[in-house]
Amino acid sequence: MSRPPAKKRCHTNEEDIREFKEYWTEKFGMIKKDNKALCILCSESVVCRTSSVKRHFETVHKNLSNVTEQERRELISREMIKTKKQSDVLMKFISGRPSSNLVAAGFEVSKVIAQHGKPLSDGEYIKEAWLECAPFLFDNLSEKDKIIQRIKDLSVSRKTVKDRILKMEMNTTDQLTKDLASCKFFSICVDESTDITSSARLAIFSRFCRDDEVCEEMINPVTLPERTTGADICKAVVNELSIRQIDISKVVSVTTDGAPSMIGKEAGFVNLFAKHVGHPLIGFHCIIHEEALCAKAGLRELQEVMQTVTKVVNYISARALNKRQFRNLLNEVDSVYKGLTMYNNVRWLSRGFVLKRFVECMDEINLFLINQQMSYKEMSDIVWFVN
Repeated sequence: MSRPPAKKRCHTNEEDIREFKEYWTEKFGMIKKDNKALCILCSESVVCRTSSVKRHFETVHKNLSNVTEQERRELISREMIKTKKQSDVLMKFISGRPSSNLVAAGFEVSKVIAQHGKPLSDGEYIKEAWLECAPFLFDNLSEKDKIIQRIKDLSVSRKTVKDRILKMEMNTTDQLTKDLASCKFFSICVDESTDITSSARLAIFSRFCRDDEVCEEMINPVTLPERTTGADICKAVVNELSIRQIDISKVVSVTTDGAPSMIGKEAGFVNLFAKHVGHPLIGFHCIIHEEALCAKAGLRELQEVMQTVTKVVNYISARALNKRQFRNLLNEVDSVYKGLTMYNNVRWLSRGFVLKRFVECMDEINLFLINQQMSYKEMSDIVWFVN
């Protein structure tokens, strides 16, 4: 018997036509790039479909739902100007060079590699992929040979990608230095932490006004060689600003995490840095650290719930067999998720993601635990909690 002909999907609804709509820019902050909709608010690509664009805006940028339409349009307009200015600065930086088109393409490839944290040698891999698909992709074009030759002439070796990433880094650093030199006042934020290599890292951020736009940029992450006292942090910040020829007298406020080494009355960073600046500074407490303290002190009544949820997640995700079986269960029910998110006490912000994923997979978790043969009492308590 012959197979029945496949049903053709009828594109009668405008929602199914994957073409970029001009009103998406003003309403959702989307611009067209490579046949996709690019969000200028978070630089994430979305399929050219009104439902997908709307869902992205309502979920990722749901904080904008509380503002008025006029405020939303002004925000999107500012982001559009900022995006265009960044593109113009990059093109101006690489213009006037020989073979500017190839150079511009090489810089774009290097920028994508750096943004995604890929190895520098991936440039050759990208070029090889282009050359393999070019004969088929440009088959009906009259200038196919010229296009393929242009791809062959593109220099994306490991050394070239490295040099261009360094040049772009120098260019952005020069832009930041010029912005801080042109503004009348600016504020800084410092955060000291220890990474996985047990090295003390100090992140220095700046907040300033550029025309009518408030900008936040990282000045530089600094490594503290030995101790992390207020004097060591102050010395590192002063040296970094001096190297970049930034006038520290323009600093009017400092944001810290509230640690004793930061806000100590005599030997704290803020007090010592104010002496170098030459005038009193306004001190602020980082809102993220305040939220962390509130989460520890103000949500103790939810501690039992969090412990039970963590126990369920660990029972499923920390055991290889259970993890595979639960993933297969999610695939059978056509779930959008592939597993549960594990909770980490150090990264306290993950608590919300863990609870959200747990609630959305509640039915699957309930079915999985019931199908398991519980051998100890704690699992019976978990099943009761889920039900």
